[in-house]
Amino acid sequence: MSRRTANRTRVIRALRERGPLSRRELAGIGLSRSTVTAVVDELVGAGLVTEAGGPARGAGRPAQLISLSPALGVAVGVEIANGVVRAAVCDLSRRLLAHDAVAVDERTGPEETLVVVAELVDRLLGGRSRDDVLGVGIAIPGPIQRGTGRNGRATTLKPWVDVNPYVTAAEALKLPIAVDNDANLAAVAEATWGAARGLRDVAYVYSAAGIGVGFILNGSLYAGANGTAGELGHTTIDENGEICECGGRGCLNTLANAASISLNLRRSHGRELSIAEVITLARGGDLGCRRVIADAGRHIGLAAANLYNLLDPELIVLGGNLAPAGEILLGPLRESMARRAIHAGEVLPPFIVGELDQDVVVVLGAAAVVLRDDERFPLPDR
Repeated sequence: MSRRTANRTRVIRALRERGPLSRRELAGIGLSRSTVTAVVDELVGAGLVTEAGGPARGAGRPAQLISLSPALGVAVGVEIANGVVRAAVCDLSRRLLAHDAVAVDERTGPEETLVVVAELVDRLLGGRSRDDVLGVGIAIPGPIQRGTGRNGRATTLKPWVDVNPYVTAAEALKLPIAVDNDANLAAVAEATWGAARGLRDVAYVYSAAGIGVGFILNGSLYAGANGTAGELGHTTIDENGEICECGGRGCLNTLANAASISLNLRRSHGRELSIAEVITLARGGDLGCRRVIADAGRHIGLAAANLYNLLDPELIVLGGNLAPAGEILLGPLRESMARRAIHAGEVLPPFIVGELDQDVVVVLGAAAVVLRDDERFPLPDR
């Protein structure tokens, strides 16, 4: 590879991994300013990148930002969750072009669900050809086994247990595919667009049917040797507690996920409330709802203290269906975490609600996997 080609590759890779950058920021990848100017001018002339004014960064005029040309194609993100399928389409300059969701019966099998996914993706493409799609990132709840590529038994979508989602989705969609756990992809989204941008060690606690964690460690997504890293919901909080669906006792999921929170209120409130209703009532001053959310926060804080003691992240982000509870949950959570974490003379990392909309955070992360990966999802040869 010639030096000229190598420099072009470095610039394109930086734009894929980090999004729109100024010429000065591109010089930070180890190229001289004159080389950046020559490479960018060549790429603009070839129609591979565009240059436009960006937001002001400090005093002075807004920087001109270089980004990959939207004409090169799009990336698609899909989330297959309990009771809903979500999808989003982003262009290569990282603009969200369209997103939507479709309700599905969580008992529906993978093949039938993927028919819904294909129809949703085609609708969101809005007349674009599938040839314009670089790839599709797909998020699935629960761990995906590294050795076999199959969903493990901790997957909350039971029809998908022991299914290889990569093979099944590739056959159904006829497009390049990447598949990962929903919490992992939510972590990628916050690292790409949100609160964790620019950080190298981050934990993203994602609450849905269960509670999982996506880890960005040393700047890369970490899933573990077998793909089961981050199953925070199956850490033991009470070894004499209720039996979890995984077979263990007193897992965090039995104490702090949405279903357990709602179950604790059935007797006092006369029916099973959705987690959204619980949070709304708690914000309105309902003491029972505030209590069960605070209790859940304390349990998550215990688990988070263990997480911190083991991995020492810079930031911990909360996302998913518990995130709207805000400080009602986070206050007791931080207090519980602080009592158990090893401070080692340093302050604990911030534990905050993510910046991204909870309706799109996972699908954005799924699309970001495509945007960032130049090996599995190369740009069209133009």
